[in-house]
Amino acid sequence: MSSSLLEIEDLRTYLFLTEGTARVVDGVSLGIRKGETLALVGESGCGKTMTAYSVLRLIPEPPGKIVGGRIVFDGEDILSIPDKQMRKIRGDQIAMVFQEPLTSLNPVFRIGSQIAEVLQVHRKMRKRDAMDQAVKLLQDVGIPSPEKRIMDYPHQMSGGMRQRVMIAIAIACEPKLIIADEPTTALDVTVQAQIMELLKQLNEKKEMSLLLITHDLGVVAEAAENVAVMYAGRIMEHTDVATIFSNPLNPYTTGLLGSVPRAGSERLKPIKGIVPPALSLPAGCKFSTRCEQVFDRCLTEEPDLVDVDNSNDGRKHLVRCWLHKAQK
Repeated sequence: MSSSLLEIEDLRTYLFLTEGTARVVDGVSLGIRKGETLALVGESGCGKTMTAYSVLRLIPEPPGKIVGGRIVFDGEDILSIPDKQMRKIRGDQIAMVFQEPLTSLNPVFRIGSQIAEVLQVHRKMRKRDAMDQAVKLLQDVGIPSPEKRIMDYPHQMSGGMRQRVMIAIAIACEPKLIIADEPTTALDVTVQAQIMELLKQLNEKKEMSLLLITHDLGVVAEAAENVAVMYAGRIMEHTDVATIFSNPLNPYTTGLLGSVPRAGSERLKPIKGIVPPALSLPAGCKFSTRCEQVFDRCLTEEPDLVDVDNSNDGRKHLVRCWLHKAQK
């Protein structure tokens, strides 16, 4: 098995607001091996994107701040290094595909220039060489006539094409880790499949690790090896993708799976209610206000994230729920 590339240990990222302190990431621990795809899933507002921004150290200060934990990337704690050194890592060794490419790409610069800039900054390429490489990158991500499209502005491309440009920028320096934050949001089903297939091919071809942030469990089934389910800033369940679909243990995970459309199935069963605001989380289990299996202890005490896998084969199945004997 390949060695660990990224280790997140007890990460805590808070927003200090006039109304109070919002614990948007509260004690998250995750690991990604070299060449692995880990899916981080959950509803909007659960802290997935803030976790990604913490890894890249892009938390806006104020009001945000990483108040605790460690993020070890390729053997180095990147929370303790100077900003100048972090800027060299960001975009070079760790790259991100943001949610909405139309707002992430600069509307007044041509596509080719935006891709070439990454190579000029991190690889010190001359502009002409960087533009030649930009053409190759557009070809790699499946954009036809790349030598012409590098002269386009973002608004001249479709949503799927812009997303491919974002991926081209992310892979330009062949990073060790790509963070893809909802990479198929607002795209039609056919284009979604193409984008996910592209990411999968790049992951296999270039041996990049991928942190895939999504709320779409259908995407997870096709693309990921391991899954971490996040809710209200906490990891609720963490195991391999096959187990998460065949034996989900946390009621929140079960609720997410019940919300996935299936051909020929009955009506969807959505989770009642919404994710509580980070400023007013319940006292015990954070899912207790929406859980159909809640009992008294859930309302007053928060469970730990514990391993309930007894197979002794090296696998782990971590779950945060009072329903399981390992908690008691």
